[in-house]
Order: sequence, then C-alpha cells, then structure tokens
Amino acid sequence: MGNIDKIKSAIKGWRLGDYFRQFSIVAAGIIVTFWGSDKVTEHSRQKEVRAAMQLVAEELEYNRKELRNIKHLLDIDRNMSSLLIEHKMDISGIPADTLSKYDKLFNNMSELSYKTDALDVLKGSSLMQYISDKRLLQDVLQTYFELGRRKKDVSDYYAAKTDVIMKLAMSRNFKFALKTNNNLLDQISFLISNDQFVNFVIMVPGFLYWEEFDELDEMLDKQIQTLKAKYK
Repeated sequence: MGNIDKIKSAIKGWRLGDYFRQFSIVAAGIIVTFWGSDKVTEHSRQKEVRAAMQLVAEELEYNRKELRNIKHLLDIDRNMSSLLIEHKMDISGIPADTLSKYDKLFNNMSELSYKTDALDVLKGSSLMQYISDKRLLQDVLQTYFELGRRKKDVSDYYAAKTDVIMKLAMSRNFKFALKTNNNLLDQISFLISNDQFVNFVIMVPGFLYWEEFDELDEMLDKQIQTLKAKYK
C-alpha cells in the first residue's frame, strides 16, 4: 500500500511540475509577444512623429519665405519714407530711378500670409505627447505665436496705409485726373501735397518694431535647421 501511495505521489508531482513548465513557456511567450508588440508600436509612433515634424519644418520654410517677402515690401516703405522726410517732401532732389525703386510706398497694400496646416494636424493628433524634446516643441509653438503677432502688426500697418491712400484717391478731382498723365510722378506729387499722406509718411519709420521681423527670421531659421537635423 505504501508503494502505491509513493507512485501516485510521484505521478502527481510529475504532472504538476510538467504543468508549471508548460505554463512558464506559454507565459514567457506571451511576455515576449507583448514586448515585441510594444516595440513595434513605439517604432511606428516615432515614425509618425518624425513625419509630422518634417511637415512642420517644411511649413516653417514656407512661412519664412512669406515673412521675407513682406519684410522686403515693408523695407521699401521705410526707406522711401525716410528719403522723403530727409528731403522735406520735395521730390525734385530725388532721382527718378530711386522713386521707381521705392514706388510701392505709394500704391502697395499687402498682407503677411503664413500657414498652420502642419501644426494643426500635429495638435489634432495625439503625437505631441510623444515628442521627447519638450523644449523644441515649446520653441516651435512660440515661433508660430510670433508669426501671428507679426501678421497682426502688418495688417494694422497696411490698414492705416490703405485708409489714407484710398481716401485721397476717392477725393481726387476727376477732371484734374484726366488732365494729368497719371504717371508715377503725378501720383507722388498728388499724395505728398496732402497732409494726411505726409503725416502717414512721417509715422512709417516708427510705426512698427522693425527689428522684431529680423528676430523672427532668425527664430525660423534656427527652428528649421534644428527640426531637419533631428527628424531627418
């Protein structure tokens, strides 16, 4: 009877040990599977982050180009206004080619156009939380914020300019306009003969904080280089 009990005990022990071995193998397999799955998921997520940030870098490149375009136009206005102030609104001492070079002061109205599509996609996704470099992300968001501020500044400037020029254009005597050749010199002469336009010209050099446009250009350049290097 004792031998039978020993055999039964041995069989039970063997089956229990075998069960634990099989269970360990299965458990290990599950762990490896989940670990591998997590690894694949993280790789896919970082791939998405990289693609999204590459789009942001491309968008910032476009925005930098737009900023430089509008800055070029604003510089024309600032240079021409300074020249008119220097000559006390007398254009007789200013060469004709110089007047032509800076003629946009007398007729150009524009806007700063910039895109936020890539940023909006990034914000609308869950990817922002997986960007490890939070300082870089903060700098990018700050750059877009500064673009918004410059856009408002430019809008305010051109709104003031448009208001002055359009009012004067609408008030111009129709018969007088027909008698003139309506060339650039005629247009300039008409505008600078009005106090409203002269007051605007005097205001131009101090209308905006011009150095902020250069500072934003530097911010954009730095962000573009950093993003391209990190998410190439």
